[in-house]
Amino acid sequence: MNARGTPYDRLANLDYDALQSPLPVDSREHVLLKFWMSQTTLVMALMLTGAMAAVALFLCWLSFASRFAAHAQSWKGVVPPFVAVPATLFGLLMTFLSQDVWDANRSAYRAIAMEREQLATLAALSGNHGDSADDIPRAVRDYVETAVGLEWKTMEDGKEAPETEAALNRLTRAVASARIEAAFQRALVDTVMRLRSAREQRLAIAAAFPDDRKWAAVLIIAFITQIAIAVVHLDRPRPQLLAQAIFALAAIVPISLVASVDEPYSPPNAVSSEPLAQLLERYPQK
Repeated sequence: MNARGTPYDRLANLDYDALQSPLPVDSREHVLLKFWMSQTTLVMALMLTGAMAAVALFLCWLSFASRFAAHAQSWKGVVPPFVAVPATLFGLLMTFLSQDVWDANRSAYRAIAMEREQLATLAALSGNHGDSADDIPRAVRDYVETAVGLEWKTMEDGKEAPETEAALNRLTRAVASARIEAAFQRALVDTVMRLRSAREQRLAIAAAFPDDRKWAAVLIIAFITQIAIAVVHLDRPRPQLLAQAIFALAAIVPISLVASVDEPYSPPNAVSSEPLAQLLERYPQK
């Protein structure tokens, strides 16, 4: 048993509520972009199809039917390889963005797996100490309930749940104040610290995505590519519209699929909290 005044006692007496600070969260000022990314994959694809079709039809009208058509025709003669410049930039930006998104999703799943592993370890280590560690299972259950019931919802906006932070602080105090063998207590404290690290990683991922600037760059370059296609197809409207349709189809598929998983903890394709919820079966009801 640890004597009064040990590092674990000082850890138990820390004021965690005073130490906690809010995570930096993006303001997400691009309302239209956020609205678009909150839709299902199919709806996102349809909305993007409508936007690109509108741009293609406007450029075709501007090139052949508007009062500026004669002026637009004076630009005839731009060689077709010119389209490769914005199209290549679009492809590179889309590649980098999709890599970021896939990495974020893998990290999101790893964070939950680590969080679940540490909670399961707490269950195993504290289960054989009777009343000496009786507060730990209750504290773990409180943490899981608030994480699953509250924090998964707040993470949709890139924020943490104060109730989950408070539950984690209570768990830390319960572990630090448990009167058990020093070796077991040291293992429990290390496990709680790793649990904190896993949660912080999960919250950091939720706060960092989506990156509006990267998505704005991809969409703007896509529309610039449409302009380039129109510029090199000033001879006849039908070939211009066909080229626009081919590029639009090639762009809509990857953009919509990547955008649908850009926010790992937000609907409609959110990472499930079920791995944590399953742990509630290991702990008694309050």
